[in-house]
Amino acid sequence: MDADRAYTYKKNIEEASLHKFLGLNIEKIENGEALLSMPVQGSTLNPAGSLHGGVVYLAADVAAFSAIGSILCEDEFAVTIDIHCSIYKGTRNGPILYKAKVAKRTRRLAFINVEVTDYDVNLIAEARVTKAITRPVPKVFQS
Repeated sequence: MDADRAYTYKKNIEEASLHKFLGLNIEKIENGEALLSMPVQGSTLNPAGSLHGGVVYLAADVAAFSAIGSILCEDEFAVTIDIHCSIYKGTRNGPILYKAKVAKRTRRLAFINVEVTDYDVNLIAEARVTKAITRPVPKVFQS
């Protein structure tokens, strides 16, 4: 992924209203891998005061999109068709790290694994995301 395209992906992902509200930040996108961080704060908490499971699921999907985006051709895009997220423990401490890596990519599908940890590298959740490779790229993601 060239620098202009990487900037466009990063900007569009971080500037999406929901992602901004949650405080999602892209630390790295390259070679089929992505690292995202997110604070544990008011907008990410469930009523019991710990990280909301739905937020974990959503951010894992965003991390997977970021990872596959780094290796797509300029005329390709990816959309989620399946996601499995296992949450192993709750947390009240952040930031949370989402490490995504493309496990396999075919002409039409991509399989991405996402590991969710706290900053001390304690495993919080894991996700397996399947994305369909589509064309054309939405205009907002074109550099």
